Amino acid sequence: MNNFNKTFEILISSFFIILLLTSAAAAESDFQNREFLISAAEVHQMIQEGKGNLKIIDVRNSTKYLLGHLPQAVNMWNDDFSDPEGWVQGLIAKPGAFTATAQEKGINNDSEVILYDDNNGIWASRLWWVFQVYDHQNIKVLEGGYDAWENEGFDSKIFPHRPQKGDFIVSDVINQWIVNSDTIAENLDNQDFIILDTRSEAEFSGAETNSGAPRKGRIPNSIHLKWNEVLTENYKFKSAAEITEIYTAKDITKDKEVIAVLSHTGVRAAHTFFTLKLLGYQNLKLYDESWVGWSSRTDLPVEKK
Repeated sequence: MNNFNKTFEILISSFFIILLLTSAAAAESDFQNREFLISAAEVHQMIQEGKGNLKIIDVRNSTKYLLGHLPQAVNMWNDDFSDPEGWVQGLIAKPGAFTATAQEKGINNDSEVILYDDNNGIWASRLWWVFQVYDHQNIKVLEGGYDAWENEGFDSKIFPHRPQKGDFIVSDVINQWIVNSDTIAENLDNQDFIILDTRSEAEFSGAETNSGAPRKGRIPNSIHLKWNEVLTENYKFKSAAEITEIYTAKDITKDKEVIAVLSHTGVRAAHTFFTLKLLGYQNLKLYDESWVGWSSRTDLPVEKK
């Protein structure tokens, strides 16, 4: 009996230790806005259940889409949510144009939208930001993207999905999520106005740049943190605690007046915007003109290392 009691006590103790460790790990990985993310298994279950308002958008180029995509997924790529007449490349599409595209893709006002790209979420995050600016809130990003779907062994489709026309309409614009060049310039010396550059080290230093930007370098007093520092090697998000530590080390904290995020054309910046939203930051703006806009204005200062 004594041996039995000791064994039982050991089992109970082990159970509670495992439970505590599991709870601690879960707490460490928790995001304040975890609902912005969804797993491949969860998407698969939603498809199997036949949810009527579910809409899935493949945010990759058309070639990749035709080589394999999630069931029911429609394809949207950069031109579908960018303004072709913008003064610099890559600006958010105008409300009317985005309404027409979303309707063509079968999106309704009550749709639960799932977005995915290859794996890192960079393009899915950009489209997530566009939908959010245009006040469509019921939207999630598939963590790990199409790679995660394939790794789970779920079935893919090759033929394009042809949905019925949707009734989505841009009814409001969340302008406070966008900041322009003039506002950035007015706050260069404002320590509570963080300018967060998410480009590569070579771009930030001025060693190189990409197409559309006539000048190399960075905005004075900007802080550099490459957009993918928050991802693991398999393109999943690091824990909330790890990511918070990464941002805090750069003094990118929730108490700042504004955190204005930029990249080359706002795509990488959208991923960082999405990440900070996961953590519960409220003081965010995306500098949509980004480096192509700043470098195109000869009246604005540029720094190099």
